[in-house]
Amino acid sequence: MKFKEFLTEKNISEDAFSEMTPKEMAELHNEYADKRYSELEEKLKTADKSEELEALKAELAKSQKEVGELNEKVIENGLEMNKIKESGDAAKVETLEQALKSHFEKIEDVMKSDWNKVTNFTVKANVLASTAITDSTIAMRDTTLSPLAYRNLTMYNLFRKVQVGADNGGIVRYIDWDTATTARAAAMVAEGAAFPESTAAWQEYSIALKKVGDTIPLSEEMAFDHARFAGELENFLRVNVELVIDDELLNGTGLTTHLTGLDTYAPTFTAVASGITDASFYDLVPVVAADITFGKGSKFQPNVIILNLKEANKFKLKKDANNNYIMPPFASASGAMIDGLSVVINNNVDDDVAYIGDSRYGTIYEAAEGYSITVGEVDDQFTKDLKTLKARKRMAFLIKESEKAAWRKIDGIAADLVTLAS
Repeated sequence: MKFKEFLTEKNISEDAFSEMTPKEMAELHNEYADKRYSELEEKLKTADKSEELEALKAELAKSQKEVGELNEKVIENGLEMNKIKESGDAAKVETLEQALKSHFEKIEDVMKSDWNKVTNFTVKANVLASTAITDSTIAMRDTTLSPLAYRNLTMYNLFRKVQVGADNGGIVRYIDWDTATTARAAAMVAEGAAFPESTAAWQEYSIALKKVGDTIPLSEEMAFDHARFAGELENFLRVNVELVIDDELLNGTGLTTHLTGLDTYAPTFTAVASGITDASFYDLVPVVAADITFGKGSKFQPNVIILNLKEANKFKLKKDANNNYIMPPFASASGAMIDGLSVVINNNVDDDVAYIGDSRYGTIYEAAEGYSITVGEVDDQFTKDLKTLKARKRMAFLIKESEKAAWRKIDGIAADLVTLAS
């Protein structure tokens, strides 16, 4: 049986064989050699002439030498295949298919002689991928770039946005009530008596846009040869800017380059003794909401609760003495709504702290150019073939003086619950 016939028997075309890996070719070579030698052993059992046996032994020795050379050629090609893939110059190296074909043609010439004149022989060791091919980097590659983990961003989506166009000085000016001098004086009036007189005053205020930014240097080679990584770096910068914005909208002090955040604007809630048995966060929410709307319900309607996940789990996972979960009738089954207010999880909020308010009162002013990313060169980057990616955004966050009452900061949930229960 010739090697081509063997491939036909295995339903393998010559083209399919030429596309096989060195390991697969070597495995077929070993299988073919074993099959031919097994046939030979059967023929040798009928050999009877000593001179013919000696002649065939000589031919067999030559065959064994060629099989050994074939094995070495398989190993050599296994190593060269890696070099070819690295250099890209496939024309300089004989392919494994060519090596197999050349050696098996020689073996076929030996096998055409009278094999039944030979007694026995030794088969060379099998070619194994683990020993024949070393330092190979051939593998299936996962090319997905998994994003870097970061906390959920929530503050930006809570408030309305207003664009600040060009040629406005980067300043937002607005009119608000002067609460210190404004007073309502309306009263019942007797016949002939003088009418009371109310006072109303407004004042102009201003707030400046503040800038958030980040940069990262990269080489020209990185940008061109590894474009998908360069794209991921752009996304990395965008998220970095958004994380700072989310933090500033909550915790910004308003000093120097910082935004003025919700924590700075919101008045602190002061709990009073209410005699609420086993007071929980479910009880605290409507009490704080009432503090906001009492006397001002025509304007303020709290719709959101902001706290971190650990604090939210404290009230969601609370059980009674019989290990039943405690869920009041004014809360949704999942705990995502309490007394009509949506629970917003923001893990940037401190432990034991929460914010309750009306999200209609709070405006984000953004420069019309929005978020932008640009490329430039600094210092000696031009001579080093480097460039810098720069991400930036300008904005301001405003809750007017007359609107601050729409919010409350609960600065000590545990302590407030003790007070409500007293």
